[in-house]
Amino acid sequence: MANHKCVDYSLYLVTDSSLVPSNATLLGQIEKALLGGVTLVQLREKEMDTGPFIELGKKVKALTQKHQVPLIINDRLDVALAIDADGVHIGQDDMPLVEARKILGHDKIIGVSCNNEEEAKKAVEEGADYLGIGAVWFTSTKSLKKQPLGVSGVRRILESIDGYNGYSVAIGGINLNNAKELMVGGSTKGSTCTLNGLAIVSAIIGASDPKDVCEKFTSILKESTKSLHQADRNTVDAILTHCSKAIKNVMTATPMVHHITNNVVINDNANATLAVGASPIMSTNRVEMEELAKMNGAMVLNMGTLNDIDTMILAAQANNRYGNPVVLDPVGGGATTFRKAVVQRFINEARMTIIKGNGGEILSMANRGGRSRGVDSLGNVDEQTAVLAVKELAQKHQCIVAMTGPIDYVSDGVRTYAIHNGDPILACITGSGCMVTSIVACFAAANRSDYLLATMIGILTVNIASELAMQRQEVRGPGTFRSALIDELYNITHKSPDALLQFANIRYIS
Repeated sequence: MANHKCVDYSLYLVTDSSLVPSNATLLGQIEKALLGGVTLVQLREKEMDTGPFIELGKKVKALTQKHQVPLIINDRLDVALAIDADGVHIGQDDMPLVEARKILGHDKIIGVSCNNEEEAKKAVEEGADYLGIGAVWFTSTKSLKKQPLGVSGVRRILESIDGYNGYSVAIGGINLNNAKELMVGGSTKGSTCTLNGLAIVSAIIGASDPKDVCEKFTSILKESTKSLHQADRNTVDAILTHCSKAIKNVMTATPMVHHITNNVVINDNANATLAVGASPIMSTNRVEMEELAKMNGAMVLNMGTLNDIDTMILAAQANNRYGNPVVLDPVGGGATTFRKAVVQRFINEARMTIIKGNGGEILSMANRGGRSRGVDSLGNVDEQTAVLAVKELAQKHQCIVAMTGPIDYVSDGVRTYAIHNGDPILACITGSGCMVTSIVACFAAANRSDYLLATMIGILTVNIASELAMQRQEVRGPGTFRSALIDELYNITHKSPDALLQFANIRYIS
């Protein structure tokens, strides 16, 4: 029987026999995963009758005992008791934790699924040994009744249960591409409660070589632990220190950034993306959205031209499935009733990783006023209103929100910063805000462990490039500035990454 305090939750396998490849068996996949480093197994078979479930459970238990790994049964207390499993995992619609504890006693592990702060707090109060937090992202293994949490949603749940002495794992849509992002980005500042592991289903059970996949997950988990012991990520100094590394990550990864964007700015956005070391593709053909999502590093949805809204949403959903960051630019989002409705469709039907807009657009989305004429924001925004808008939107939609203007405000709902860089001439060229969105997507694609940091560095790169461009002798006005801006984006990322450290003017608000 597992000692609760000695259980390693880091690589938690959740089974699903329907995902096993045709040339493999469930038991074979489980054993290969155990050889690869799985530390805990949950047998989850929703459609299996009691008798066959018990027989399967006995066979799986033989494997887990051989590798000295605990076995958890999903939902079925009767099966857990019949095979003397190490514990059970219960969902919100299953037997209440208090009743399950009366039946199983305190020697068994009981984990509880949680999708929000209230569910987590209740599970903690009732004595859950661990929490299964999710779904983090869209997943093919379960029909979701609620929007996925995202990394920031996981972090908020952990912060809400500060002081909990049990364990927490995240589940839902986790794969080799987003595991480190989740482990590092889901960590909490100054909290005793942290993410102890990842619960994986299809990425392991459906793999052609589960042992190899698990070994890679184990390596990622070790790297994540190392990253979590680095200096406080919330300080301005920590952000500035990371700038050069973030730039290098873009140059090394050369991520493909798929744009469905404003027809007016396609050329400039593509050139800016190339200038910082990423690769742009500007397809709007619905037929290839799924295939592109498999290759993408990030997705830009720009509402400047709304010719095919359904395709834009399908593209976002496809990138959600592959764990790619999706960046929404709600161009003119508050200008007309039609555009307001489109914004709602985007955030209701797909998950946005980052929302970046001007003052009028973000305030409109936050229901805090905001005036627009076409795509332009009108009027100044006081700081208190701006900060409330970005924080509230980030919390509501569980994403990063950036409001650009004379001062840029960026928040993940917990951390909020102000950026005081950028030359005013940016407002004199068409699509400068759209260009910022493209560069933010480039940095998000290559720096997935902290999308807030990636967003800030993307904005800083354009803002400081604009300041340097205006210092060039050949710049006489908006026309010459446009070309110089592309040059300086290239110079910062390819020649002088320390320019961000030298010129950045950032303020931590809360």
